[in-house]
Amino acid sequence: MRRLILICTVFLGVIVAAGVLVAADANKKIKVMFLRGGGIHDWKNCTPILSNVLEKTNDFEVTFTENLDDLKERTSEFDIIIQYTTGMQLTKEQENGLCGFVQNGGGYVGIHSASDSFKNSDRYWEMLGGRFAGHGGGKFTVYIYDHDHPITRGMKDFEIQDETYSHNYHRNAQMRSLTRMNRGNERQSMSWVSSYGKGKVFYTGNGHGREAWTNPHFQRLVVRAAYWAAARKVKDPPNIR
Repeated sequence: MRRLILICTVFLGVIVAAGVLVAADANKKIKVMFLRGGGIHDWKNCTPILSNVLEKTNDFEVTFTENLDDLKERTSEFDIIIQYTTGMQLTKEQENGLCGFVQNGGGYVGIHSASDSFKNSDRYWEMLGGRFAGHGGGKFTVYIYDHDHPITRGMKDFEIQDETYSHNYHRNAQMRSLTRMNRGNERQSMSWVSSYGKGKVFYTGNGHGREAWTNPHFQRLVVRAAYWAAARKVKDPPNIR
C-alpha cells in the first residue's frame, strides 16, 4: 500500500510539473522570423506596420530577415515564420529549412506575394497550397466564409483597397477556406489554412500595399493567424475589435 501511494504521489508530481511547464511556455513571447524581400512590393515600409501591431500585443518578438540562408541556419530560434516576399528561388538546403521547419511543427503565415515566391520549389508550393496565377485590383469586400475557425470567428465582412489574387492549387492541396471575394467574374478564396506535417499554415492573398497593411481588418486577420500558427489562444490586436 505504501508503495502504491508513493507511485501515485510521484505521478501526480509529474502532472503538476508538466502543468507548470505548459503554463510557462504559454507566457513566453512568440518568436517570429519575418522573411521579406524581392521586387515589386514595398516590403521595407509595409512590414514594420505589422511588426508594430504584433509587438504591441506584448506576445510577439519579431526579427526581420532578407537572408534566405536563415531558413537553413536559424529556424530553430523561432516559433513561426511570417513571409512577405516576391519571386526569388530556394536552394535545396533553404527549401529543406523552411518546409522542414513547418513539417516538424513550426507555424507559417504567408502574406500576398508569398504565393508568387520560390516557384522553383514544388515542395514549397505543396506546403502553401496555392501558387499565384493572376490578379485584379481596386476596392472590394472580403467575405468571411468560415465563421467557425478560431482565426475568423467573430469577424465580419470588411472593405479593403487591395489586389485580388487568384491561384493554381497544388495537386495535393487540402485547404480550409476562411475568406473569399466575389466581384463580377472574380470569385476565389482570399485566405485559407491547412496543415503540413505537424505544422500549421495560414495564407492570405491580401496585402499588396500600404492601403491594405494599414487596414485594421487586415491587421486583425494576420495577427489572429499568427497566434493560431503558434498554437496559442487567438486574440485581437490592441484597439481593434
